[in-house]
Amino acid sequence: MLTTKKKPVSQNWEVKDRTYILTSDGTPVHYLLNTKHSRNKPLQYFDGERLRAIRYATNQSTVFVDEQQGDIIIGRVTFHDGKLTVPKEDVVLQKFLSIYHPALNKEYIEFDPNKDAASDLNTTFEVLDAMNMVRDMDIEDLEAIARSVFKSQVSTMKSNEIRRDMLIFAQKNPEEFMTLANDENIKLRNLAIRAVEMNIITLDDNSRTFNWSGKKKEKLLTVPFGENPYSAMAQFFKTDEGLDALHGIQAKL
Repeated sequence: MLTTKKKPVSQNWEVKDRTYILTSDGTPVHYLLNTKHSRNKPLQYFDGERLRAIRYATNQSTVFVDEQQGDIIIGRVTFHDGKLTVPKEDVVLQKFLSIYHPALNKEYIEFDPNKDAASDLNTTFEVLDAMNMVRDMDIEDLEAIARSVFKSQVSTMKSNEIRRDMLIFAQKNPEEFMTLANDENIKLRNLAIRAVEMNIITLDDNSRTFNWSGKKKEKLLTVPFGENPYSAMAQFFKTDEGLDALHGIQAKL
């Protein structure tokens, strides 16, 4: 197993107890981490010039095999219920796990409460931003987003119901809501959906053709194969021909 060169952090090493957590979904009761280099299970670190074999030995002050001397006592590293806590006194093991072991951020991670707190804070702010946008957004724009989320049921919802349900959606899915809110085509898609619901235009059973309503049923747009019909209509509205259709629909709406 090979790892790429990392920035040296030994000089700024913080003396503290450290906790490591397995990343796998299924957490075994006991998990034994590889602690020594072998031909069948290579354990190496690239120091910027060459690959160096590493191993954790309880009676050595270094993890590099070529620097270790005398009799070697190989240490065992066992995660219990997916977690391993290493006291600040065991610096060699901490550096073995936090700097040199190639399974770091693959099989396990170092738990950092400060980093997790910052991540939680960012998530909270993201949720607040999304919910504030729902609160301040015009109901017409919010309806357009709601149609992408709740589909046809929006037609039977009152404005306060739309805003309430979108607040709940934004709270649970802030990133998705922000993406929809910033989609320049969302309003045009909503207009096309409303036009179909109000029978200004029709969409055939195969979702391939938009027609003007009426006896003649003049064709408005053939949907390209594989595209969402309302996304295709939104793009059509941006063309010269589609702009005339857009104005006609808006007048009837």
